[in-house]
Amino acid sequence: MNLDFLRTVAVLSVLFAHIELLLEERHYPHVHRIAALHQVGRWGVLMFFVHTSLVLMFSLERLERQRTSGSIYWEFLLRRVLRIYPLSVLVVLLVALFKIPVAHFVQGQYVSVSMHVSGVLANIFLVQDLWKVDSIIAPLWSLPYEMHMYLLLPLLFLFVRATRRTWPLALVWVGAVGIAIGFGIMGRMGVREFLMYIPCFLPGVVAYRLTWTRKLQLPGWLWPLVLASVTSLFLLRRNDSSAWYCCLLLGCAIPQFRELKSPIVRTVCHTVARYSYGIYLLHFLCLWLAFQGLGNIPEWLRWTVFLLTTCAFPVLTYHLVEEPMMHAHRKILPVLRAKKHQPEQVTVA
Repeated sequence: MNLDFLRTVAVLSVLFAHIELLLEERHYPHVHRIAALHQVGRWGVLMFFVHTSLVLMFSLERLERQRTSGSIYWEFLLRRVLRIYPLSVLVVLLVALFKIPVAHFVQGQYVSVSMHVSGVLANIFLVQDLWKVDSIIAPLWSLPYEMHMYLLLPLLFLFVRATRRTWPLALVWVGAVGIAIGFGIMGRMGVREFLMYIPCFLPGVVAYRLTWTRKLQLPGWLWPLVLASVTSLFLLRRNDSSAWYCCLLLGCAIPQFRELKSPIVRTVCHTVARYSYGIYLLHFLCLWLAFQGLGNIPEWLRWTVFLLTTCAFPVLTYHLVEEPMMHAHRKILPVLRAKKHQPEQVTVA
C-alpha cells in the first residue's frame, strides 16, 4: 500500500508540474511561475526510479522462488519489455503518424521536433539517449534510462543476495556517485546522462535490502509526512547531488513504516498506481488536445476535455494494451522453453 502511495504521488507530481507550466506560460490570472514547483515533476520521475527498482527486486525474488532451472535474467527482461514497450510504441506511432506536436512546451505552445525515420525508430526502441535524438513526446525521455537499468537490476539482485549485507551496497552507491561526478567533470555528458541516474535507481535496491532487517515500525500516517519532507529537501537545492541524497533518504525510509490503513486512501492509491504508466505517458497528449488541438473552445470545456481524457485514456490503454501484454509472457515463455529443450535431429547419410 505504501508503495502505491509513493507511485501515486510520483505520477501526480509530474502531472502537476506540467499543469503548472501550462498555467504560467499561458498567463492565467493569479498564476506566477515558481521554479521549485516545476521541479516537482523531475522529483516525481526520481521517485519513480526508486519505486521501480524496489518493486522489481521483489519481482526478481518471486521469479527466483518459481525457477525450476536456468537463469531468471531473460525471463525478467522479457517481462519488462512486454510491460514497457507496447504502450510506448503505440504512443510513438500515434504521434509520428499524425504529427502531433507534443515534444516540448515552449512559450505557451506545444511544439514538435523535426525527426527522420531513424529518430522515430530510436523512440520506438527507447534509445533516444544513445542515438542523441529528442523524445517525440516529452514524458518519453525517462524510459530509456529505465530500460538501461533493467539490464543491471538482475545483477544487482544477485549481488545483494550473495553479500547479504548493506555496506557493500552502500559502497556501490558511493562508487556510482563518484563515477557520475567524474564523467561530468570530464564533460562526457552523453555517457553521464545515464550515469547520473544510477544513484537514483540504487536506493530502491537499498530499500529492498533493508526490508530484510527492518528495525523501525513507524506509524503509517507518518509516511506521507516523511515523503513530503524529503520532497522539500530536494526542492531546496534541485541539483544532481540533491537528487542522489534525497533518493537515498527515500530508499532508506520506505521500509521503516507500517502500511497506511485508510480504506479510501488505499483504494484511491491502488487505482491511480494501476493506471499510472498510462497517465505518465498520455497526460501530455491530453493537455495538447484540450488546450491546443481542439482550437478555440470555451475555457470550461478545455478543462473538461483534459480531465475526461486524462482519466479515460489510461484506463482504456491499460485494459486494451498493457494488461494483455503483461500476461503475454505466459504464452511466449513455454514456446521458448520448448524450442530450447527440443532435441536436435540427426541426419543419417
